[in-house]
Amino acid sequence: MASNVQQVNMHDAVKGWAEVTIDRFHEALEKYGIGKIDGPLMRSLTYQLVQANGDVERVILKFKQYGRFIDMRVGRGMPISKKGTSDRGVRYGRRKKPWYSKTKTREVAILREVLVRDYGVNTLANIESAFAGTQIINPL
Repeated sequence: MASNVQQVNMHDAVKGWAEVTIDRFHEALEKYGIGKIDGPLMRSLTYQLVQANGDVERVILKFKQYGRFIDMRVGRGMPISKKGTSDRGVRYGRRKKPWYSKTKTREVAILREVLVRDYGVNTLANIESAFAGTQIINPL
């Protein structure tokens, strides 16, 4: 019985973490001035909890693919080979906007601390492999 309660509590903790993480992604997008509040990238940020045998096995964060391009400072008109270089004395003006990479790193560390502190989950590999399930949605 205690095992079931712990599973439910862990599910709630991970679900709460995912909801807060989506909010933090929204805050990061606003901080870097990426898109509009009701724009397609903001609206595309969602999460999914994948369960196996009653345990949360994986957290999948979903968002539009072009959000990663903004994070990496590449995209239309900006090949990765020219990132930060100049062409005939003109410097490409695209600035780094790490809305995803910095936020993801911070939030995974927070989840790791919560799971270790509250549930004794001490396997870093499990947490990081579970987060590797970020799904990028290709535009139609």
